[in-house]
Amino acid sequence: MKGNELKDRGIKFRLGEKEYELKFNLNTFCELEEIYGDLNKAFDDLQRMKIKAVRALVYAAVKVEDERVTLKNVGSMLGLDDLERLGTVINEALSIAMPEVDETSGEVTATQVP
Repeated sequence: MKGNELKDRGIKFRLGEKEYELKFNLNTFCELEEIYGDLNKAFDDLQRMKIKAVRALVYAAVKVEDERVTLKNVGSMLGLDDLERLGTVINEALSIAMPEVDETSGEVTATQVP
C-alpha cells in the first residue's frame, strides 16, 4: 500500500480539554515509526492494546496537529479508563483510512474525499 492510497479522513477524539483528529496518514505513520523503530511492531502492540502502543498512536495523531506535544504530555492526559474508548476510536479511524479493494479485481482503489 502506498501513502497516497490512504484516505485523508479521521475520527475526532477528546484528550484532556481539547479535541483532536486521529488520522492514519503518512505523517501519523512516520511519527509512530519514529517511536517504535518498526511500524509492524507498533501495529502488533496496538492489536494487543498495549498501553505503550496506544499512547504512542495518540501521541502521533496529536503531534501532527501540535508540534509542541511530548509523549509524556500525552501520557499525563490519558487515563486507564480512556483505553477502551480509544480502542474503539483507533479501530474506526483505521477502517475509514484504508483504501477500498475492488472485490472483482482485487485492486486497491483510493478514493479522494473533498
